Amino acid sequence: MRFRPIESWEITAGRLAVEAFVVAALCVAFLWPFRLYGFDLVDEGTQLVQIERVAAGERPYLDFETGYTPGYFALEAWLLDAGGGSIVAIRTFGLLVQGVVAGSLWAIARAWAGLHLAASIVLLYVAFLLPVSLRLGAPFNIPYPGWLAALPALGAQVMVARVSARRIRRRNLVLLLTGVAAGLAFSVKPNSGLLILAGSALALVPTWSPERRLNRILSMALRVTAIVATVILVAPGLFQGYAVGLLLPMAVAVFRTRPSFDDGDDGLRHLLVLTGGFSLVVLPWLGPLTMELGIGGMLRDVLLLDGGVIEAYLLPFATPSWGTLVLGAGGLAAFFSRDRPRLLPTVVLGSLVLATLVSIPMGPRLAAENALLWLGPMVVLFGLMDGDALERWPRERAVLVFLSIYSLQLFPRPDSIHVAMGGPPIALGAALLWRRFERRWRSTIEEDGVAMRWAPRVALALVAVLAIGRAAPALIPRVTEAVVAPALGPRAPITILARHAHRYATTADLVREVGARGAEGDAIFAFPDVAGVGFLAERAQPYRYLYFVPGRPDRAGEEEMIRRLAEVSPSLVVTCPPHVEAFAGAPEYFSRLGEEFERAYDPVAEVGGCVLRSRRVG
Repeated sequence: MRFRPIESWEITAGRLAVEAFVVAALCVAFLWPFRLYGFDLVDEGTQLVQIERVAAGERPYLDFETGYTPGYFALEAWLLDAGGGSIVAIRTFGLLVQGVVAGSLWAIARAWAGLHLAASIVLLYVAFLLPVSLRLGAPFNIPYPGWLAALPALGAQVMVARVSARRIRRRNLVLLLTGVAAGLAFSVKPNSGLLILAGSALALVPTWSPERRLNRILSMALRVTAIVATVILVAPGLFQGYAVGLLLPMAVAVFRTRPSFDDGDDGLRHLLVLTGGFSLVVLPWLGPLTMELGIGGMLRDVLLLDGGVIEAYLLPFATPSWGTLVLGAGGLAAFFSRDRPRLLPTVVLGSLVLATLVSIPMGPRLAAENALLWLGPMVVLFGLMDGDALERWPRERAVLVFLSIYSLQLFPRPDSIHVAMGGPPIALGAALLWRRFERRWRSTIEEDGVAMRWAPRVALALVAVLAIGRAAPALIPRVTEAVVAPALGPRAPITILARHAHRYATTADLVREVGARGAEGDAIFAFPDVAGVGFLAERAQPYRYLYFVPGRPDRAGEEEMIRRLAEVSPSLVVTCPPHVEAFAGAPEYFSRLGEEFERAYDPVAEVGGCVLRSRRVG
C-alpha cells in the first residue's frame, strides 16, 4: 500500500510503520526521565487508593464513588499488582501509551499531510501538551482514563474520515470498528465514548444519499439532537465562555453536515453498525452493572447526569488572551489572503510575531495554555467556513465535524490537562486544515511562477525552536542537576530535583507520622483531599467517599459518611488544609463531619498544618 502526502514522492506502509515506531520510541525516551518524577498527592493519590481497592476485590460505583469505569480500574489494578503495589508499572505503562499516541499521530499526519506537518504537530503535541513542572511533577504520569481514551478517539476520527472520503471498500467493517473504538473509550471514560459515537455519526451524515427520505429525517434528527443536547449540557456555563468555545463550533459543524452524495450510503445502516460495534463492547459489562445499580443509579453514577459533578467542578472557559485574539485574527486574515501567495507568509509570520509581543506581559506558559485551549474552536471554525472547499475535502470535513463534538469533553473543566487529553484529534484537524491552505497556496505559487519551496522547512524550523524552548527548561535541569528521593514509602519511589525537595518535606513527614501509628492495613480517614497519604502509608480507607468537594458528596452523603465512620472506627483521622482550589471551603461545608472529628477523636500530632487525631477511648 502506498500513501500520497503533500510531497510529490510516495511513502510505503512499511516505511510509515518504521517511522511511527521511531517517533514513539523518541517520545518515550524524552518522557522517560520524568517517569518517576514527582507525585500528585490529590488526584494521583486518590486514584491510587481506588485502584488499590479494586485490586483487593472491591467494585467501583458499588463500594466507592467514582467517575471511572470497571474496565479502567481492572487495567490499573492489574498494573498495580504487576508493580508489586508500587506506582512503577502504572507509570511505565502510561509512558508507553503516550508513545503510541505520538507514533499514531505521526503516521496519520505523515500519510495525509506530509513530512513537515507531521513533524510539526507531533513536536507541538509532545512539548506543549505533555508538560512537566520541575517543582511538582508531570501530569501525564497521573493515570487519568482520558489518556487511554485518546487513542480510540484518534482511531475513530481516522476511520470515519476514510469512510467519508470513500477510499475503502469494506465500509461496514470500518464502521463496526469505529463503534468498537467508541465502546472501548466508553469503557474507560464514559463521556469520551459517547462523544466519539456521536461525533462519528454526525461526521458520516454527508456521505448519505439525500434522495432517501429516511436519510433526510435521520440527518435532521441527529443535527437537532446535537444542538439541543449541547445547549442542555453546557447550560450552567453557557455565559462563562462555553457558548463561544464549544457551542458555536459545534453549531457551525451541524450546519455543514447534511446528506450530499447522490449515490451515497444508507444512514440507518451506518447508525446500526456504529451502535452495534459500541454495544458489543459496552453491554457485557454495563448490562449487569445496571441491574445492580438500577437505571437511575447507572444514569447518576456512570453517566454522572445528576448535575453534582458540574456544580462541583465547573470552571469558566477562559477568555481568549490578546495573544490568542491576534492568532485568531491572523488565521482569519490568512483565510481571506489564501489566494495571494506573496501576502500569505507575511500575514502568518506577522501574526505570530505580534502574538508573541502582546503575550509577554502574560508570560509564555499562560499564553501557550490559553492559545491551546482556543486552538480547537479556531480550527473547527476556520476549517468549516469555506463550504465549497469542504465538498472537495470530505475527509477534512469529517475530521473537523468529529472534533467539534469530541471537544465537548472539555466541559465542565477546560483546564490544560483536559486540553492535553483531547489533544490528538485537535492536532490532526489542525494539520489537515493547514494542509489545505498550503496546497492552495502552492498551486497559486506555481501559477504565478513564484518559487517558495523553502517555506515548509522554515515553518518546521520555527516549530522546532518553539518546542525546544518549551521542553529544554525542564529536560536540561532534570538530566544535569542532582535529584533526591523523598521518603514517601516503597509504593512511590519517586525523585525530585534537590532544589525542590523541600516541597515534599511535609508529605514525607505526614506519611512517616501516619506509618508510625498503628499497623499496616489499619483503617484511617483523610480529609478533604489527601487520601493519597493513606496509599503511601499503606493504610486502608474503606469509605464510599474519598474526597470532599463542597457539594460532592451532598448533605445526605455527609450523613452517610458519619455513619460509616462509626462503623469502621478508624484508628486515625487526618485533616489537612485543602491542597487544591476545588476543595476550598470543604471544612465549612462539611461542618457536621468536622463536629464528628471533634467529638470522637483527640489531636495527637500536627504536621505542616495537618492535624492527626486518634480515636478517643471510652
